[in-house]
Amino acid sequence: MDPRIWNSLPEDILYRILSVASLQTLLLLRSTCKRFNSLFLSPAFISSYKSSQPSPSFLLLSHPHFGRNRFAVYDTLRRRWRNRASLASSTLLASSKGILCFSCPASPVSFLICNFSTKSTRIVKFPNHPFPIDSLTLVVPTHSSGGYKIFALCPGISFRQGFVYDSASRRWHQFDDITPNIKTNTRQEGVIHGDSLYFYTVEPYSIVGYDLEQRRWNRALSVGELIGGGSRVSFVRLVGDAGEQKMYLIGGIATGYGTVSEVKVWELDDAGRKWVEQGSMPAEMCRKFAAVCYHNYQHLYCLWHGGMICLCCNTWPEVLWFDVGAREWGWLPKCPLLPEKGNFGFTWFSVVPDLNTLV
Repeated sequence: MDPRIWNSLPEDILYRILSVASLQTLLLLRSTCKRFNSLFLSPAFISSYKSSQPSPSFLLLSHPHFGRNRFAVYDTLRRRWRNRASLASSTLLASSKGILCFSCPASPVSFLICNFSTKSTRIVKFPNHPFPIDSLTLVVPTHSSGGYKIFALCPGISFRQGFVYDSASRRWHQFDDITPNIKTNTRQEGVIHGDSLYFYTVEPYSIVGYDLEQRRWNRALSVGELIGGGSRVSFVRLVGDAGEQKMYLIGGIATGYGTVSEVKVWELDDAGRKWVEQGSMPAEMCRKFAAVCYHNYQHLYCLWHGGMICLCCNTWPEVLWFDVGAREWGWLPKCPLLPEKGNFGFTWFSVVPDLNTLV
């Protein structure tokens, strides 16, 4: 098309034309001219953009072999590995939808929050210094109108302290963590569901939530009471789809000898009262999974990634996934950039480009 025609089109007409394009197409068009770049980043276009096309999504793999702050990238839409990428000169700590949280290279007392789709960044100063962290969760609530929250649990003398940062008010709120033993020695983050952020506790396994609006903890619920057979549960993990307001529980069911013989997935019903079984891992996959973990499940964590539950392990280069819609299981192909030998340091992040989340 003649460039003069594009230049003469009113913005509302351009909005309607470009709103049906995929996000990947928009990101490519953004670099072609200044008008497209400014249009794509305008609040009016971002708020109105809803594409029916499949959006790109990526799994980032960090490993000591790649070097500091470099990642291997798996393209979920194209189902193939891409070349290594360097996102920033700092350590990636957490991700949620299209935004990433880094340690800030310019300031050792701050986080660096980025949305590469909108080319926006913000420095968030720590509420205290020093600021040691046991658990960090970056969350984008469904009703947040483009905002996000940072949830951190920090070690204390007699009990842990908790901090919540709200991007809308740009303030930290502090509270005392008086909950049971929330598991914090893995990369497992909290799961947003409604107004609360949910965690699982160590044995006896239970689920507890922190209400981000009321700023208080909810009552802990025993996993055994929720799904039955609690004495046979060998491990539990939580994962959720914030966009669809769904939360899932992944649990390993052990035999009398302590070996995991089944791995199941449950979904919390719409009433928020009952867990409904959604799938059970095939026996052959379960045997390989049990061999990978070798009775040590503290290195196991889960990610929600574009309709899939990804089971990741710090000591294993492959990812086991469960497609919730299709109820199918599979293994992600091993990254070809990894060395033949290397059994530690595998850290995964889910990145789904998003124009709506503002930093």
